[in-house]
Amino acid sequence: MTFLRVPVIPNSPLMSAADHQVSGIIKLHSNRALGFVENAEFDPRIAKYDDAYQNSQAHSPQFLRHMTNVLEILKSEFPKGSRIVEVGCGKGSFIELVEADQYFSITGFDATYEGNNPSVIKRYLSANDHLRTDIIVLRHVLEHIKAPHTFLDMLKSVFQTGKIYIEVPNYDWIVANRTFFDITYEHVNYFSQQALSALFSDSVKKSGLLFGDQYQFVIANISLLSEEFSAQYTDGIWDDVNFDALFPNISEEIQKIENQLVDDAKLYIWGAATKGCMFLVHCANQNRLIERIGFAVDLNPQKCGKFLPGSLVPIKSKKEFFRLARNGDVLVISNPNYKEEILAELNEHTLSKLKVIVL
Repeated sequence: MTFLRVPVIPNSPLMSAADHQVSGIIKLHSNRALGFVENAEFDPRIAKYDDAYQNSQAHSPQFLRHMTNVLEILKSEFPKGSRIVEVGCGKGSFIELVEADQYFSITGFDATYEGNNPSVIKRYLSANDHLRTDIIVLRHVLEHIKAPHTFLDMLKSVFQTGKIYIEVPNYDWIVANRTFFDITYEHVNYFSQQALSALFSDSVKKSGLLFGDQYQFVIANISLLSEEFSAQYTDGIWDDVNFDALFPNISEEIQKIENQLVDDAKLYIWGAATKGCMFLVHCANQNRLIERIGFAVDLNPQKCGKFLPGSLVPIKSKKEFFRLARNGDVLVISNPNYKEEILAELNEHTLSKLKVIVL
């Protein structure tokens, strides 16, 4: 299989199962020289981010620890009082963390912001802006933007000087762990560690892996963007990627769960973000498991009471899960990083005999 048809925005849950769904095609191709993978069928006109977009993971203690780790990395590299501009700050969770710490000053830009923090400007940064800052923070933005080097060129024209911190998913980890559910339409770009560093012409100031190696980051000078990346992107050799050959384990992972569902056991999935949504999309495409699912569990109250696009599985709170789940039911944890905190809660609610599978 060389292409998939999937929901465009997994993190925009539906208000009802009857809502209109927008779908798009994923057809991956890989740039040989850059180690960079892109969805060749991506259409930015249908990838719309509005108030329905709910990508915040800040309700999880584990993800809060991750953001704190990012802040500590920045503090180790920059002096107190440095200025940060976070481009694409989402719901503002990182901004709130930085402000509470009081080491940096910070401003954010994002049209999907829903709060009332005066440090957040509710619009997207544009080429008409002319700003100065010490640190540009770009957390989980660049994977959403086609031809990412051109977006970085725009940031260079806006800021001219300063360092940039870029954080994106780690494609090397996705391939090594065969997490087929991490391939999603809204992520047009997939950066290997080689590809992320290749965005800059000089060796990056600092780079590394985060969040159980699922994420990666670089800190570099915004003025040192690579012309070679642009040249290879435009004129380099691209090879089609066969999705089934890249991820031959899809049917096996579904079968592993089916084997645990005995008698009238219910299936629940913890995590109604990209991983959980896309795993269920693959289940729905194969017409497997969906009829056995009670619901998906999520800590984000803005998602509860809604439905996952693609599979139409309802999303409910963990309170509802602990009310209805029984020992012998099956719980699929969509992200291994949250395994320990979820298992601790299961023990507290005397559900230690629940069958748990981690994707």
